[in-house]
Amino acid sequence: MSDSEFDQLISRDGILLAGRFGPDWRMAEHKSKGLYFENPQAVEMAQRFCAAVTVMFSSMAFAMDEVNRTGFDQTSWLPQKGWTFSGGDYSIAVYGDRFVFGEAEKIQGLDELRRLLHEGKR
Repeated sequence: MSDSEFDQLISRDGILLAGRFGPDWRMAEHKSKGLYFENPQAVEMAQRFCAAVTVMFSSMAFAMDEVNRTGFDQTSWLPQKGWTFSGGDYSIAVYGDRFVFGEAEKIQGLDELRRLLHEGKR
């Protein structure tokens, strides 16, 4: 995701934070708007939340793969590609190494966040 893609995402109404994770799941680069995400502790908390959820889903996918492969089912849950969450006032989408945080009331839903991330991947 380039700076222009970050700028484009952040310019959308309701998008608060957009960026990319590095290989260690720390924020490698990001753009934000609003006082909430200009707070370094809030950005750190967002990074840790995304890393923890991603690791949890990857672990669950690995476990399901192991169960499936013991039988005749050769379908796979891996690699884990992304996830979305909406709760309270915020929604989050993670796809690969990219992420978007938004205000739930102002965005068109989780499908909109997912679409924005997929567009950035092309």
